[in-house]
Amino acid sequence: AAAKKPAYAPALAEGDIDAAKVTALAKAVSDAQKLAGTATQKTTSKVGVTLSERDLMDNLVELIQEVQKRAKQKYEARNPTVLKDYGIGAKWQNSRALLEQTATNIIGKLATDTLPGIAAAKVAALQKALDDYQKVQTDQTGGQADATTDRANLEKAIKDIVTRRREIQFAADAVWPHTKKANAGIRAEFKIPPDKAVK
Repeated sequence: AAAKKPAYAPALAEGDIDAAKVTALAKAVSDAQKLAGTATQKTTSKVGVTLSERDLMDNLVELIQEVQKRAKQKYEARNPTVLKDYGIGAKWQNSRALLEQTATNIIGKLATDTLPGIAAAKVAALQKALDDYQKVQTDQTGGQADATTDRANLEKAIKDIVTRRREIQFAADAVWPHTKKANAGIRAEFKIPPDKAVK
């Protein structure tokens, strides 16, 4: 803003700080601000995905448990070995991979087996619950990657802004040296020390 002032521009232009350079710095700052906003939004979105993951997992677990109860109803007395096909007795809630695999196995089993109270609509609901749960991991991974990329780009943009800012500050330091007390106000506008040279 200080470099754009008509009173200062001619003196800065003599040191190769012309309007194009000042405009380029202003645009770099504006672009970085937008990038910071985007990175923040993507990070917030990732947090939202993480929070919804728990609900999707709970829904999937609930549907699996319903099928398992029906499997026990049908097989516990007559053919208990079949219960293993439905993940009964296994610690399938210990990890995402085991949960997804158990759901997949049950859906596969239901393609050839009929359980009381488990109609096609419930099998479809189980499949959808599994798909939704798997998708949230993809969304979470994608959101994390996007946010990380944006933060890396933001860091690069900030370094560029600092370089451009310092070029203007060094020029202002040369035009309005700290050795003259009358320059203190102008130096303050350029955010440089009033009583010592820019380092």
